[in-house]
Amino acid sequence: MKNMIAFTLSILISTLTTAQTKEAATADPGAPVLIERVEAEEGKNIVTYEKWKLSNGLTVIIHEDHSDPIALISVAYHVGSARETPGKSGFAHFFEHMMFQGSDNVADEDHFRIVGGGGGSNNAFTSNDITFYYETVPNSMVETCLWLEADRMGFLHDAVTTKGFENQRSVVKKEKMQNQINLPYGLMWEISGQNLYPPGHPYSWPVIGFSDDLDRADESDLRNFLLRWYGPNNAILGITGDVNPKEVLAYAVKYFGSIPAGPEVVKQRVPTVIIPDDKYANSRDDIFLPLTRMIFEGAPMYHRDQAALDLLGDIMGSGNNSIFYKNFVKSKMAPGIGVSHEARELTGEFSIYINAYPVLKDGTEISFNDTETLIRKTLDAFAVEGITDDALLRAKAVRRSALWDQGESIFEKALALANWHMMSSKSMNAQDELDRYAKVTKEDLIRVHERYIKGRNALFVNIWPLPPAKTEKEMIKRRKWKKESFNPYADASVELPAEYKGLVYNKATSSFDRSVQPTQGAQKEAVIPEYHTVKFDNGLQISTTQYKENPKVIILMSLEGGHIVEGNKGSKQGAAFLTAALLNEGTQNFTTEEISAQLERLGSNIGISAGGVQSNILIVSFKENLDATLKILEEKLYRPGFDEEDFDRVKKQVLASIKSQKSSGGVTAGKVFNKLIYGKTFLGSHFTGTYNDVHKLKLADIKSYYDSYYSPSVTSVIVVGDISNEEVISKLGFLKSWKAKEVSLPELNEEELPKYEKTKVYVVHQSDYKSANSTVMVGHLSNKFDPTGVFFQSGVMNFALGGAFNSRINLNLREDKGFTYGARSGFSGGDYLGSFRAGATVEPEKTDSTIVELMKEINNYVKDGITDEELAFTKSNFLQRDVLSYETSFQKLQYLNTIHHFKLSKDFKDQQAKVVKGLSKADINKLAKDLIRPNNMVILVVGNKYLFNEKVDALGYGKFSQLDKTGNPISRAAYKVK
Repeated sequence: MKNMIAFTLSILISTLTTAQTKEAATADPGAPVLIERVEAEEGKNIVTYEKWKLSNGLTVIIHEDHSDPIALISVAYHVGSARETPGKSGFAHFFEHMMFQGSDNVADEDHFRIVGGGGGSNNAFTSNDITFYYETVPNSMVETCLWLEADRMGFLHDAVTTKGFENQRSVVKKEKMQNQINLPYGLMWEISGQNLYPPGHPYSWPVIGFSDDLDRADESDLRNFLLRWYGPNNAILGITGDVNPKEVLAYAVKYFGSIPAGPEVVKQRVPTVIIPDDKYANSRDDIFLPLTRMIFEGAPMYHRDQAALDLLGDIMGSGNNSIFYKNFVKSKMAPGIGVSHEARELTGEFSIYINAYPVLKDGTEISFNDTETLIRKTLDAFAVEGITDDALLRAKAVRRSALWDQGESIFEKALALANWHMMSSKSMNAQDELDRYAKVTKEDLIRVHERYIKGRNALFVNIWPLPPAKTEKEMIKRRKWKKESFNPYADASVELPAEYKGLVYNKATSSFDRSVQPTQGAQKEAVIPEYHTVKFDNGLQISTTQYKENPKVIILMSLEGGHIVEGNKGSKQGAAFLTAALLNEGTQNFTTEEISAQLERLGSNIGISAGGVQSNILIVSFKENLDATLKILEEKLYRPGFDEEDFDRVKKQVLASIKSQKSSGGVTAGKVFNKLIYGKTFLGSHFTGTYNDVHKLKLADIKSYYDSYYSPSVTSVIVVGDISNEEVISKLGFLKSWKAKEVSLPELNEEELPKYEKTKVYVVHQSDYKSANSTVMVGHLSNKFDPTGVFFQSGVMNFALGGAFNSRINLNLREDKGFTYGARSGFSGGDYLGSFRAGATVEPEKTDSTIVELMKEINNYVKDGITDEELAFTKSNFLQRDVLSYETSFQKLQYLNTIHHFKLSKDFKDQQAKVVKGLSKADINKLAKDLIRPNNMVILVVGNKYLFNEKVDALGYGKFSQLDKTGNPISRAAYKVK
């Protein structure tokens, strides 16, 4: 513990500054100073911006993008979990939650109400190094969002309440339990940090912290954190999108300029991480596939070695030609691997991830020894084989493609600008990112391999599956096991660090009334993509829309059918998914590795997948490489390899994935709920098929599915990019020779659907360990998709009940009760009957209470209807949010695919707006009564039944029926403790 304290003190001394005192004068807004203006350059990828500094130290970065009438307001604070101290972990993230609990002039939860009411969305995240708050809104909301952000920066201190503090502490603890402790492999990051870094290192505790550290925190800790780190001089205000720089700069000065600066914040420095010997950290989890993570020291962000290490990781583990793919995946030892370098502000981590197939011998695990041995052999082989010029060329091309994709949205631009100006010691831009990877040489890769990897010590983190319980005694023992987070600082004596002493809140004075919310300006019309459609003689339909903000062209080929045609006579369950997976392998003329290498050199990608109602082929290529990429598509589509060895390997991967999914309560709940409401119809089975379905599949079944259902007659093609309709028709001309087949989509026999005369409870016993979450889902069948009718209107009706953050269900279960990290309800629908579902993931002790509260909110909404305020909020959101829907190439792709799939008219968005405007309170209430049936619900709980069974039985719905993880009925006596 002495070493930990010494290490921590060295960090505190390096960041210690003069605290804000009572004598500090209120900052004079003064005139902002222009620091930098970056303009576009021909042939370069430049994010243009103006950078200003206010007199209180606030950095303001303004980026104009007038392609869509939207804007993003962000505030990045240079504080994350790395600025915390041992015994006081999790505060940066906890404080992020508190920033939404209201300030002097903004009521609790009003951030969501105001932003959502204006058609926007808002959120925040915390990392080790920064906390980032943002609102994506119609540009008419810019001034309002600046007012909101300024109020919580300067006026949160006095608005903190005990109720809000306690509630959010509970929510954060539920978030840790739900999204870390009870997530498969969820504790890997915590275990890695504790064992890789010395005690007291800022990265040795998780960002979300430890629950017992949060338990001993109080409101004074929160206020001290605010005063120490949330000053304008430690923040970057980003204003990105369709804005007038002069106007928004004036708003920034008005709302932020008088907020006093906080204490000085200097760059954090830590000693270099040294791993003196190979180290092992082993843990158990309720999983199917064991995981090994081997971690070496890496380089921090924007260090001269970062780009080389990033590319080294790509060469070693990305693509079908990498040595780790060949030695683990191709050899059928593992379904998945990864090699990557993850850089953060203070240091980096170079990691090798292996999800190996479990190997048991007489019940004893032997896979980890085999995995480590093969990892070391692979590293040795890589050192001998070296790095080829072609491997480096391919890695650079793939990285270049990925970097171009990171600048499409205003969110990505705002985050990049914040990172460049906080993390880099010099001015950075998108072109600099491209250049630093382009300049990496083979000699650089050899140098960093020698410096960081070859012969170096590493940390091995091994996550074992729980051993199978073969006897009743072993089952009882397993039920006592609890997956827990371990806090090494739990017993540490925590004193208030010197930098938090003497802090005083100096409230800003204002020349205007901050309690008055700015008036929202006139909203511009959404820029809805224009498109042109042609149809080939074989039935293939192609639609093209222009998009000039990315030099890449994206093509989506959607084939109607997917999983649902497995309901046709002669089809096999799981065939659609496995066919798509096998089409990602080699062809008749090229191996998988050769196809992969060709695509990587081009910086292109062709991915084939299958879902419930469609199979999809996604092609992404730089325009200059589109012809070569389409040649590869032609090869894959017309001459699939369907190789027996590929089939065996891919089938094994799919089977492992299906088994792994059983570790997730949410995935299990979704599959079982579908089976409960859709029964034995084709809608009741999952698109991957069950384990038994896939296990029975033969290569002949895959060829049969391909021959029967891959046809231009049911295929639509969407093209998005800087390409004309004429060019598209010419380049896709080879598809005219694709021979059409008659494809029939199955009819749903509604007589086969289950009938529920009363609400009934079902339970799936998901896991035996004590801390397992409960996933609660309630609902029933509902309507299929329509663009303006009952289905569309059901979504409007549900918004106040469970569709928004500040909906009744979420405010009750999360914000009032603190049961969960989030709760929602909603209607879903497609070509066939859809469903209504509401649910949440909660700790097992709250399972019965969650059911009670969900059903209470549903019953009250059906009985009493929507309020005037809720209706106004709902309409305001629906009528203004559409402008956010068309910004990126993939949003445009999704929009056009929806039009094609459902055969919608070009003006369906206008029709929807008219429907929303015309909906009255009485209409909404009638929809609720007609479409939500509380007395005919299916209630499903997936969790550890031994922690809630008696309470759930006592709810008044009769004794629950038990199902296995595939939704089949089993006896409640299964695994009964005697």
